[in-house]
Amino acid sequence: MDNHPISERMIYVNDLQLANDVPYETERELEAAATGNREMEGGILFDDNVRICVPMDLNADAIMRQLYMLYDALGPVDEGNECNYSSSLARIILQLEVYDQAWAAMEKGNDNQAVVARHSMQGIKLAKRVVEYLEVNEGVAECFPYEEIEELKGKFAL
Repeated sequence: MDNHPISERMIYVNDLQLANDVPYETERELEAAATGNREMEGGILFDDNVRICVPMDLNADAIMRQLYMLYDALGPVDEGNECNYSSSLARIILQLEVYDQAWAAMEKGNDNQAVVARHSMQGIKLAKRVVEYLEVNEGVAECFPYEEIEELKGKFAL
């Protein structure tokens, strides 16, 4: 989560259609890009890079609604749709993590002792809802995201 003051090298655009997937292949590249440093500054971003930030509203109901809509749109998980489930679920989990980070920062800023192992109480509650829904609706696909479920359980101590 970037909670630094707005940089003069950044522009904020309120149009979600501009958002796309991050083009970095490794975690190291993603972390290097997150610094915002261009090549001339020792970073990996092209020197003509322009960082665009798209405001996004996240709340527990909106994240869960995306999960419900995913199942409504694709039906039961099977071998024919498991790739669509996997990519869509990855986006939902990423949004959950951003939601959790934002709440953890707010709870920590309020000297709330409820922040558990770097996770917010709001994030833990939402992660539990996501895991419970996924476990009830697992389908018959061999590649159903069992690993993601176990990772969420471990990460959020569920």
